[in-house]
Amino acid sequence: MLPRALALLALWTCGCAPALSTLQPAHVAEKGHVQAELGLDISIPTGTLASLVDAGVVLADVAESRELSEGERQMLFEAGGALALNPPSVTPHLGIGYTALDRWELNLRYTGSAFRLGTRYQLLKSDKDGVDLTAGAGVGRYVMEFPVGSILGIVELEDFTRWQIDLPIQIGKAGTWYRVWGGPRLMFTTFDTALVLDLPAFTGYPGERELASFSGTGLYVGGQAGVALGYKHVFFGFELTLAEIFSSGELALLGQRAVALDLDSFIVYPSIGLMGEF
Repeated sequence: MLPRALALLALWTCGCAPALSTLQPAHVAEKGHVQAELGLDISIPTGTLASLVDAGVVLADVAESRELSEGERQMLFEAGGALALNPPSVTPHLGIGYTALDRWELNLRYTGSAFRLGTRYQLLKSDKDGVDLTAGAGVGRYVMEFPVGSILGIVELEDFTRWQIDLPIQIGKAGTWYRVWGGPRLMFTTFDTALVLDLPAFTGYPGERELASFSGTGLYVGGQAGVALGYKHVFFGFELTLAEIFSSGELALLGQRAVALDLDSFIVYPSIGLMGEF
């Protein structure tokens, strides 16, 4: 448990994990008006991802005092790949949506290391249909690399590229003092990066530098629910997303054959923040 806790602490402010939250109500603002949000997400991966990170932290410490075997070096690369896919992290986010046409919203969001451009359309309105329902789509791209080395020490990412496509669908209701919403959470991601392993020198061992590449895809499938309390224009919200990630990746070590990685895991993803409508 200690390596896991240290890993989460070290990534506390890096904002590296994919943003699974929406922190948006199930309706769009009236035409010509704006919805905005500002908050923090906490990404808590479990299963395979968590196990690989824990093993990598231990091996990074071991590498300071003895030479690692080929299997141990591969496991360090696998841990770096797990962190590239979905690390434990706290992610700040800021989003704004503008209703350009009746029921139709354009939105832009910044989530620590990535930008997302999206749109939503309100299919049902509670004053006419008894419930609000919106559906949309968004495309995101990472614009900053994140410090895997802050966890593993001797493993770094280079030339990191990641794209994401998500399909937000929300149903809920809103009043003067509240918003409640929920729905499925679907997101597809594709990624590619180079991994560099710098093995430290010590007495009798000169140290080494190894390279590998890691690429693949991931599909997040789950659901989320949220509630916000406030008055008229400003609300404090809480949202919880639970999702399974189905991921396949290929780790290619320089001069060796590629290794297929199965990184399927379960992600717990709470979010808090301020929501406004003006």
